Amino acid sequence: MCGNDIYKEYVSPNRKLKAVVFQRDCGATTGFSTQISVMAAKDDLKNEAGNTYIIDGHPSEAAPKLFWRNNNELIIYKPINGSEYKAEKSWGYLNKVNIIYERVGS
Repeated sequence: MCGNDIYKEYVSPNRKLKAVVFQRDCGATTGFSTQISVMAAKDDLKNEAGNTYIIDGHPSEAAPKLFWRNNNELIIYKPINGSEYKAEKSWGYLNKVNIIYERVGS
């Protein structure tokens, strides 16, 4: 019943990973949510919830900016304030990506 609509993709410097910002819609009885998943660049976004970050609001209004500092550090320009449903600090096992939350201009 749910579906994902990609808003923007951010590819890592070595082009092996990507962070996908998307809206997940689960029907008329739910509100908009902005979600982020980190995955292999060659993979398609699955019909699942974000594996990294989830917050209320449509991506056109709520999506944070993202920046790959290097192949193992993803910056999400949105400080954690407790309104998040999910805000992971890392993704992956062998080549872990550290996720850092910062204010814009930090």
